[in-house]
Amino acid sequence: MSIYLLNAGGDEERLDEVERDLKPAIPDIARIARIEDIGQRSFKSAGRSFVILVAASTEKNYFSNLADAVAGYPDIFFIVVSGEISARDYKRLIQSGNAEWVAETGLKQEVLEVLGRVGSAATDDERRPVVVSFVPSAGGVGNSTLAIETAICLLDRPSPKDRKVALLDLDFQSSHICDYLDIKPKVQVDEIIAAPERLDDHLLGVFASEHSSGLEVFAAPRSPLRILDPNVDALSALLERMADRYAFIIVDMPLSTHAWTLPLLTASDGILVTGANTIPGLRQISETLGAIRAENGVSADVRAVINRCEFGVLGKVARANHITRILRDEKLMFVRNTRVALECVNIGTPITVAYPSDKAVKDIAAIAAYCTTLKPAASSNAGQSRMR
Repeated sequence: MSIYLLNAGGDEERLDEVERDLKPAIPDIARIARIEDIGQRSFKSAGRSFVILVAASTEKNYFSNLADAVAGYPDIFFIVVSGEISARDYKRLIQSGNAEWVAETGLKQEVLEVLGRVGSAATDDERRPVVVSFVPSAGGVGNSTLAIETAICLLDRPSPKDRKVALLDLDFQSSHICDYLDIKPKVQVDEIIAAPERLDDHLLGVFASEHSSGLEVFAAPRSPLRILDPNVDALSALLERMADRYAFIIVDMPLSTHAWTLPLLTASDGILVTGANTIPGLRQISETLGAIRAENGVSADVRAVINRCEFGVLGKVARANHITRILRDEKLMFVRNTRVALECVNIGTPITVAYPSDKAVKDIAAIAAYCTTLKPAASSNAGQSRMR
């Protein structure tokens, strides 16, 4: 929960007094000059933001105009501090749906009561998904296939009622996940970039491509000669809208880096770096793991998945000595090479569906089981909004 203090018509001396009164009980309260100073929307906020407005204006229609203004920020709850107001003004303010009035007398107690009541309700209502990002350490390592198979496998895992599994393909130039699943991509990136605030539940449903397994995929039609790169606000709008609908969001990250790459990784609960079992491949995995861990904002559990592995007759992975030497302290997961992979790509059916008894499916099941052990940021006390 983030709490801010804003002057909305009161004098600066009164603002100072309110801050002094509230600081002992709310030590993290931050003074801002305007609403925009709260910062960009987060991919995965840990709670609702509250703004305490100090209002002292006696101008005609002041509170009526204020009610209209706060209604334009539905993701923020406003606590308006002022002297006495009329019953009509109070009703208008409350009808905005995201504001409450408290009197200057008894300020501290009333503000804390509102924060406790509204903050607790928001926490109870929030249903944060587990976000797992698959990050390729190089091209052609099977990152998309691993993301698809894991998402399909998660469909059989327990999840809250009426909440599903989503697969988000963020390769907007050369997306191919829908080809692997024989479905059509539906996300219109231009629409989200132009007006992220218009993305509602209905439009989210329009953008979802549903696979016969029940998996819902968010991918854009390929545009190899057009640069379609949503800004952080646009992608935030998509992730935030998905948060109420899905128990798991599996993200297929592209190899290229974008402005939203690091913010999305900081919003992830798990990060799986994928690569190949060759000496160059292992080094690429190591470098990618190191780069992610070097970023202070990343608090996710970070692990490596070595794909298309060969195993000996005794069940030992090939070139184990190279893996130990290069990735000695890493938590690793292995997915074996399987002869049916190419066939499944060509027919547009996941291995998990077409060959559920294949040994590679057991490896994928271990990744899915790992995903179920992760806790969403809000419930693991990850704290503040991660994209400020």
